[in-house]
Amino acid sequence: MSMNIARFLAWRYITGTKDDTRVSTVAKISFLSVFIGTLCLALAIFIMAGFEQALAEKMQNIYPELVIHAPTESSFDYKAMEAVLKKEYGTQIMHAAPAHTKRVVIRSIDSSTTSAVNLKAIDPEQEEAVSSLATKLHGGTSLKQAVHNNSIVLGKRLADYHDLQVGDAVTLLFSAQDTLDTGDNSFESVRITVGGIMETGIMQYDKYTIMSSLDTMNTLLQDPDITQIGLKLTPKTDETLLSKQLEKSFGTEVHSWKTLYPALVSVTQLEKYVMFVLLLLVTLIASANLVSLLVMQITRKKSDIALLKTMGLSDNSLVALFVYMGVIISTSAAFAGLFFAYIIGMLLQRYPFIKLPDAYFCTHLPIYIEAPVLLLILIIVVVLSALASWFSARSAQSINITQTLRFEG
Repeated sequence: MSMNIARFLAWRYITGTKDDTRVSTVAKISFLSVFIGTLCLALAIFIMAGFEQALAEKMQNIYPELVIHAPTESSFDYKAMEAVLKKEYGTQIMHAAPAHTKRVVIRSIDSSTTSAVNLKAIDPEQEEAVSSLATKLHGGTSLKQAVHNNSIVLGKRLADYHDLQVGDAVTLLFSAQDTLDTGDNSFESVRITVGGIMETGIMQYDKYTIMSSLDTMNTLLQDPDITQIGLKLTPKTDETLLSKQLEKSFGTEVHSWKTLYPALVSVTQLEKYVMFVLLLLVTLIASANLVSLLVMQITRKKSDIALLKTMGLSDNSLVALFVYMGVIISTSAAFAGLFFAYIIGMLLQRYPFIKLPDAYFCTHLPIYIEAPVLLLILIIVVVLSALASWFSARSAQSINITQTLRFEG
């Protein structure tokens, strides 16, 4: 019963703050502080989660989910590997695609401009099943069309550097030893046509990678090896666990884009955690405004508190009264902050008008909203506010009933 009284009085004290201009002002400031802190915290988490998702989607579209690499100086028997993968991991792997990489030098026909690049030979039909590289080609050309008849696909930056267009001819210089040390090796050369230009937004592909078919690699460069197998996994497959199983089974390395770009993953996660901690501190400071409000209310209601204690209200119920005040204000402010953060997030998703510079992996500010995150923010804000309220509410226990009723009653 006493707790019900405490809740009732807490609500009455909140609605009664308008009778005192100073208390009303502090109450509004407390509400706005928690509201703004919650709004900023939610939006920051939405944006950082959006960056993380945009990065994952971009990388996942370019790279297969997992890539099995052949041991150094060796290659795969792809048909045998494919049979083993289907038999032992058929429930976890949807598609597999063979590939082979070779270091070559590309040289323009009309100039002496050269670039050392990675030539990635693929089966275009199988590659489309494990990655979305085909969607990065300019002009709506399919990957199969771009690499047919011994043609190659160039990255946009590499094509611009050599001033090349689709249909132009280039020379590839390569060594049988697969090294580019001009002092120790003799180079062979082949003339080849540019069949397509791709733009991924990833420097590794746009400037330092060219692609051909496996048939071209075998016919022109006399290199029939398969040194990589890209995998497309079934939904909800744990790629980390599967990569460990594959490494153990085949005794070789298995990578995902996260292991290829560990620094990028670490920076993204660090930014997310740092931003969360900083804005959490801002929210904590905002919750501290409740301390000022509750201290003012305790001072203003000293005679009421003394009467309540005389009538038998326990110290715990008295503390709960002011904690309820703080929680009611912070919860309403947090709900309002989360609601407006959700609305702003939805608007930015629907109308992405904030453009980003080329340094980012996306063209517009990304937003990713998760319901569990909203609930977590609400719980954190309410807990912090309840703790701040509890520390200030304890001072109500020290009020001397006799002196208060004698001199202020």
